[in-house]
Amino acid sequence: MEEVTKKVIQDLIGENVEPCISVYMPTIAAASVEVKMMPIQLKNLLNNVKKELLEKWNANSRDVEILLKPATDLLGDRVFWQNQKQGLALFINPEQFHYFRLNESVPEKSVINTYFNVIPLIPEVMFNNVYYVLTLSKNKNRVFRCTRTSIEQLNIEGIPGSLKEISQYTVVSKSLSLHSSGSEGGGAVFHGVGDIQTEQQEELLQYLRQIDHGLNKYLDEKAKSPLIVMSVKDIFATYSAINTYPFLLKDNMEGNPDECTTDLVLKGSAPLVADYFDKQLDDIINTYHNVKGTGKTSAQLEEIVSAAYFSRVEQLIVKNNAFQSGNFDPEENKIHLMEEGEGRYNLYNFAVIKTIANGGQVYALGEEKMPDGKDIIAFFRY
Repeated sequence: MEEVTKKVIQDLIGENVEPCISVYMPTIAAASVEVKMMPIQLKNLLNNVKKELLEKWNANSRDVEILLKPATDLLGDRVFWQNQKQGLALFINPEQFHYFRLNESVPEKSVINTYFNVIPLIPEVMFNNVYYVLTLSKNKNRVFRCTRTSIEQLNIEGIPGSLKEISQYTVVSKSLSLHSSGSEGGGAVFHGVGDIQTEQQEELLQYLRQIDHGLNKYLDEKAKSPLIVMSVKDIFATYSAINTYPFLLKDNMEGNPDECTTDLVLKGSAPLVADYFDKQLDDIINTYHNVKGTGKTSAQLEEIVSAAYFSRVEQLIVKNNAFQSGNFDPEENKIHLMEEGEGRYNLYNFAVIKTIANGGQVYALGEEKMPDGKDIIAFFRY
């Protein structure tokens, strides 16, 4: 089972073979009692889906059984239920079946529409969900690509493995220089303590600059993925001074970078990156308050649906349970509101899908975090 990424969501919004069935439910890392309860919860949700398909989509019983079989097969899979996180999402249509374990709890809900309901997935990826950790010392360094739940060590071309590699190169260079001087009859050159310290500092700077250069060639600044350094304070101060990557976090991780396990790297970096992403969201909300009323933003559903369809939305903030059934007619450039279950899709989800499809960024927040208590807010490109 794959991790939820922006690519996953993009693939889901491209699958609009009707009916598109989305099922969400909260789960937990289960003990024996909960393992028995969660399949019952999913069974009830699937029964609701079956009833709606028969009554509102005029499907026949045989086709419904075939359509839902991949999901019903999970009901008796004890290993599947013993390996849950905080939430579960299932996506079913006549051509595809996907399920994802989610890091965030989600309300129990089933939706049958023209499109998959992707709004509850947005918190999994809304801040790109990727960051990097550099564990740095004179003895060695490692670079990790992380998400909230995964960590992978990278091998990046051009990054020296340790300060020793730089020092060895310096020794070879000096040796060649000494032989060259000796061939001309020159005398031996002696270095004082101050000279040695200066050379050691220069070797350290060269080591750190090569790491910085290698990281900058590898990391994509457009993704704005934060970089966290785990090192002792003096090395971090020196690295910060020569750093050229714009998304290096100002606070370093504490701990022994040489002996830290990957699990500890992931656990120790999580609070730092959470603070970074929280600040990003605060900045976006502050921007909204500064520019609202200027024509650069909107909180009107009809205007936003139209703008999302016609690729005008740069950023979208939506309440995570916002729902309004209806349709959008691009020729009339107008939405038609309907009662739940009568329209072709949820217009809020439609705005999310079109924003993502057209390269915009989407944030899904709880009601208590939505600016001005709005259900949806858009920042326009023009």
